[in-house]
Amino acid sequence: MNDPVEKPLLEDLRAEMAALAGEFGEMASARWELARLEIAADLRSVRRLAIRWLVAAAAAVAVLPLLAVALAGALAGCGGIGMAGWLLLVAAGMSLLAIVIAWFAWRRFRRNFVGLRETFEELGEDLVWLNEKRECRETPE
Repeated sequence: MNDPVEKPLLEDLRAEMAALAGEFGEMASARWELARLEIAADLRSVRRLAIRWLVAAAAAVAVLPLLAVALAGALAGCGGIGMAGWLLLVAAGMSLLAIVIAWFAWRRFRRNFVGLRETFEELGEDLVWLNEKRECRETPE
């Protein structure tokens, strides 16, 4: 009369699915937080680059004409080159300097830019983990 209480047939499967759903929820939450942090860091990096480029451009716009005229006036007649020639040489040198500053800012930006790299790596590892979990469930014990 004392029959042993039998467990429902799918109870283990339900428990496993609930645990998997919980782990997946935690994983998704962690991945979202990582993506949010990486995007915030990248936005700060883009903002710093834009500010530096704007400062460099403003400095060039404000100072370049004054320096070019002053330097060309001081050098006029040296080496047989008139003021217009010196203005052209000074302008070329200042343009080259602006290009070099912008290029170094761009290199620094590219070196520090993450672009969700870590998020995609983590998602790839998660896919490997999910495939291993699926394979473990499919193999008979």
